[in-house]
Amino acid sequence: MVCSRDRAAFLREALIAVTAALRAPDELIVVDSASRDAAVGQVATEAGARVVRTDRPGLGHARNIGWQAAERSVVAFTDDDCAPAADWTARVEAAFADATVGIAFGQVVGEGGGAALSTKVSELARRVEPGGSTDGLGHGANLSVRRSALTAVGGFDDQLGAGGRFPAAEDSDLAWRLVRAGWAAVFDPTSVVTHRKWRGRGPALRVMYRYGVGAGAAAAKARRLGDSSHRIRHEIWDEGLRMAGRHVRTGYEFGAVACVARAAGAAIGAVRGRRLRVDDTGRYVE
Repeated sequence: MVCSRDRAAFLREALIAVTAALRAPDELIVVDSASRDAAVGQVATEAGARVVRTDRPGLGHARNIGWQAAERSVVAFTDDDCAPAADWTARVEAAFADATVGIAFGQVVGEGGGAALSTKVSELARRVEPGGSTDGLGHGANLSVRRSALTAVGGFDDQLGAGGRFPAAEDSDLAWRLVRAGWAAVFDPTSVVTHRKWRGRGPALRVMYRYGVGAGAAAAKARRLGDSSHRIRHEIWDEGLRMAGRHVRTGYEFGAVACVARAAGAAIGAVRGRRLRVDDTGRYVE
């Protein structure tokens, strides 16, 4: 499944790779996430996808619309600026051979000359048992979830994700809530998606800030739900200010500025998150 908003050219390229990875039983769903013209829907239709549209922006919301329309027992997600490997869906299926697995991530490798964002490169498989830590497990560009697990926790948090109130962390938040609900989570290095690095430094800094806002909001929610792992400190300090200090010492100025932007976003997201109610499934309520 792919969600796209006003990026028809990117979507066209992504669907070439996604379609090549599909097997006979698989279905292709594209969610037109409040695009301002008809191009996204047209590109998706030309590729043979089933198109679902929502007029409300936000990646968490769009992904909910998509998986609820799906008919298969496992839903695999990638982004419109990504290209899955040819064996992607086969690898996804293998990850869910164990009935205790609710969510699986895979590698996201960068390609191109822009800033590296949302990559996850590792040859080491990882499994998180119920109640364990999902920190750093993977990214939503290569994410698959058992449909029954999504149903059990109410799906993604509609308030999280690009274009939403808190514009990131819908993927890591879902992983945390599923493990909290008794499902296992895995990282499978044989499942590979290539992410196009197309953003320059200015746009990348804005994205890092938004990543921080989402991560801070998710961390604040987890704390309210009884998580004692100091996730807010981790987002602001470990992934932000302390990491910025390391980059300064190695002369990586852009990395330092990006980490400071992320830390600022995390602090703001945490404060804003405290103002919203949280329902029984661990999702924010407007």
